[in-house]
Amino acid sequence: MRALGVQFAALSAVLAMPVVGSAQQPTSVPDEGYYVSDDPSWEGAVSSEPGYGSAGCGEVGCGDVGCGDAVGCGDVCCGDSVCDLGPVYAGSRLWVEADYLLWKLDGNYLPPVVTSSPSNTLPANAGVLGLPSTTILAGDEVIGGNWRDGYRIRGGVWLDDCQTIGIGGDYFNTGRDGYDYSRSQDPNLIIARPFYNAETGLQDSQIMAQPGELDGTVNVRAYDELQGAGLNLRHCFWRCCNPCGPSTQVDVLAGYRYYELDSSLGFSELLTVLPTTTQPLVPGTTIDLHDQFDARNEFHGGEIGFVGRRTCSWWWIDGAAKLAIGSNRRTVTVSGQTINTVPGGGQATFDGGLLTSEVTNIGRYSDSSTVVIPEFRLGLGGQITRNWGVHAGYNVIIWNDVARAAAHLPPGLAVDPRNLPPVTAGGGPDPAFPGIRGSQLLAHGFDFGVEFTY
Repeated sequence: MRALGVQFAALSAVLAMPVVGSAQQPTSVPDEGYYVSDDPSWEGAVSSEPGYGSAGCGEVGCGDVGCGDAVGCGDVCCGDSVCDLGPVYAGSRLWVEADYLLWKLDGNYLPPVVTSSPSNTLPANAGVLGLPSTTILAGDEVIGGNWRDGYRIRGGVWLDDCQTIGIGGDYFNTGRDGYDYSRSQDPNLIIARPFYNAETGLQDSQIMAQPGELDGTVNVRAYDELQGAGLNLRHCFWRCCNPCGPSTQVDVLAGYRYYELDSSLGFSELLTVLPTTTQPLVPGTTIDLHDQFDARNEFHGGEIGFVGRRTCSWWWIDGAAKLAIGSNRRTVTVSGQTINTVPGGGQATFDGGLLTSEVTNIGRYSDSSTVVIPEFRLGLGGQITRNWGVHAGYNVIIWNDVARAAAHLPPGLAVDPRNLPPVTAGGGPDPAFPGIRGSQLLAHGFDFGVEFTY
């Protein structure tokens, strides 16, 4: 038994020698690795210095790395020699990302704005809402709610090798989801724009194309567009750098955030009086009419949040949660114009169209309020080379109390014809400006992109 004990002790000493030697005298190996130092100040920590390595993960347990709260962001330098490709942008000081965005914004309701009736309909009934002979050609639908193409650029630089503090920025644009409707004369139809006649108290319409009377074209165009930018200071909040398993880093950020939402809705008509007209109009007279409604929302404020990434081998999952608090300035602009050109009689220009009037709603209106805008993202990515990676994610932005163009049409499309050009006395408040109206904007969608680190 004594001999067996001596042999066992000798064998244990031999097996212990490589581990001790590895800790005290690091040996160069072909592949980048890591070493565990016996320096008391580095107890439980890992060096990212390339060119040194131990015999492998099997001889140094993951617990030896010192993951968790016991290891601060400044205690462990997580380079690619420690955690493969690193928890965030391992071993790199600069990062740049370019994304294709496939997003959608919740849309706006557009009331019926273009109608038609059979060509034999009485002019007084043509295109009037509520009659069985009337068909809605444009409007009575939600517009601006389809998927759209956009882009985003993000980047930044770490100010130290261990990635504890950095500066980052971004810009994105969701692109436009345009609504474009156009209709011209049809020999079988009367084309009209409906409205509520506040003078008579009845539904009414403005005829813009009628066989034998008027040759006209009407266009309805609308769009909305969301964009934003930010600049922030980024600081490592928590890090777990594990050469034998998944690695994690969570950063806190604070800085400046800007958002802008532009919304536009416009109507245009070009009418020509036909030679066969039965109306008291000069044949060849043209009427060029425009109504325009625009809304802009501009947010300036501060932003705080967290971003994190958990890496396992060559792939990762990441996420972000941010909150912006600041001032939102809303501006709504209403304009309109009518140009009448009479052959041999000259041209006359008036402010106002069908839904706009210089005496009621044409003007520029604005206000400001404090809002809170949250933003979230959850993504998945993979490393292709040491410097290049690809990723995809889902994004959500919620912005309350934004102004949109379609919400500022005259309520119920109510119009007093006496206020339309040329203005006559006795008109009431219509077409009225309803005041700046706000609604919630939900912007969400996917991103697909590449990232470069150096």
